[in-house]
Amino acid sequence: MTSVTDLQWKQIVVGGIAPYVISTGLLIAGIVVYTFVVAFGTGGEPAPNALQQFNTVSGTILFPIATILLTVVASGWVARQADPDAVTSHGIAVGILAGIVGLAFGALDPMMFLRFVVIVGAGLLGARLFSAS
Repeated sequence: MTSVTDLQWKQIVVGGIAPYVISTGLLIAGIVVYTFVVAFGTGGEPAPNALQQFNTVSGTILFPIATILLTVVASGWVARQADPDAVTSHGIAVGILAGIVGLAFGALDPMMFLRFVVIVGAGLLGARLFSAS
């Protein structure tokens, strides 16, 4: 049985926060690139409706998907550094922390609760897939 003191908390904190930091950076970069591509393609300022639609899709669909996938990778990274007996605990801890970060910046609605559960599952999945055991 793994106790709370056996967990590698520095790696868990990095693994829990990194998916949101990276996803946010990718979201911003995607919006900037899209704006430039549309602006140069049309030879002027992009249509506000096109930008709004892209921002909505990227923020509500692509951002959560990227965050979930990055949580899998981050929890795998943490699990590879953990004791083989504590892999599951580390994956769940990364998932819970990543889910809490998501709750801190999102609306408390059923969709956000579902994302929380999926992100915790992504943490567990990453720990199982990428563990060094």
